[in-house]
Amino acid sequence: MITALNLNQLKEEALQRARIMVENGLYSRFRLSYQERVKKAQLGCIGELAFEKFLQNLGIPYQLDREGFENRNTDEFDFSINNKIIDVKVAKKSTRNNPNDSWTYGYPEEQHPERKDFVVIGWVDFVKNEVGFYGWLTGERIARFPVVEQNSYRGYRYLTPNHEFQWGEMNKNFGMLFHEIYRS
Repeated sequence: MITALNLNQLKEEALQRARIMVENGLYSRFRLSYQERVKKAQLGCIGELAFEKFLQNLGIPYQLDREGFENRNTDEFDFSINNKIIDVKVAKKSTRNNPNDSWTYGYPEEQHPERKDFVVIGWVDFVKNEVGFYGWLTGERIARFPVVEQNSYRGYRYLTPNHEFQWGEMNKNFGMLFHEIYRS
């Protein structure tokens, strides 16, 4: 599912948010420079802003964790809907190919997927100027995938150990996601 939005405007808003997050103590588990930290945080913020616009278009009420990082080094959640925690993860798309079920995604073990109710996975394509969401899984399910240090699809090393799964493991029915969120 590709979200319709103005990526240039989203990039600027995400950059401003990322700078504030890093300046206020956002934890850097990769020992990156200030600029690298901002760029990485910006990518995540683009995904979160795109998902927020998706929720707004559907009229789904949500809460955001917008507390600063002055007294903590990470956020508690990206979105809370009906008291369910949703984490949004996007990767920079670096190929002309469309995402497919064979791609693999690594969810950082140290981010404790079991503490999230749902995780939404997508991509940001800076060439086509689009953000897409491929699907979702429960955090509990992600925690059951093996922890690896190297991406099995492309062969690059992860910066930290990751629970890795193929994109084909994701449920692509977002209507079902919201059904699950409001089920209890």
